[in-house]
Amino acid sequence: MAAEMGHFDATSSGVHPWGRPHCWSVQQIVEHLVLSMDHTAATLEERLAKGRPDRYSSRTRAEWLMQLMVLSAGHMPRGVGATDETTPPRRMPPMGVHELTQRLESAIERVDATFEQSRHRFGMERIGRHFLLGPLRVDQWRRYHVLHLRHHTEQVIELRETLSVEVLHKARVARV
Repeated sequence: MAAEMGHFDATSSGVHPWGRPHCWSVQQIVEHLVLSMDHTAATLEERLAKGRPDRYSSRTRAEWLMQLMVLSAGHMPRGVGATDETTPPRRMPPMGVHELTQRLESAIERVDATFEQSRHRFGMERIGRHFLLGPLRVDQWRRYHVLHLRHHTEQVIELRETLSVEVLHKARVARV
């Protein structure tokens, strides 16, 4: 992700593709990832503080199927909206790539440390519930976040390509 973000500066990281505010900018994508990891860390830290995994560790058939699709097959479904907790603000002050990268790396380090503590404390039990996938073990939480990061890295690549095409198109129109 850091390599892809290197293609952006503080101004371009806040640009929405084709000027559509409902489409996330790079900065909003990073913020979403940070919020997602922070939310997971907070959920697992709550379980650690209580000293027990989530009481509701059984899965529904739909959750089992989603876990199979996402965690086993590695397919992140498109079009699933973010939860309120993980939705980035519509307007954000511009941040440089270095600051965005640091925020993302800090979130990864925090959630990873929480995963380590949770694994040590609860082993292979399902410890916390994901809003779509249901109750997950630590290894499943890790897999989810790796796939989630990869999914959004692909979006950043698409965004870079979209912005490049948009800039080229504007230059052509200006010459005519």
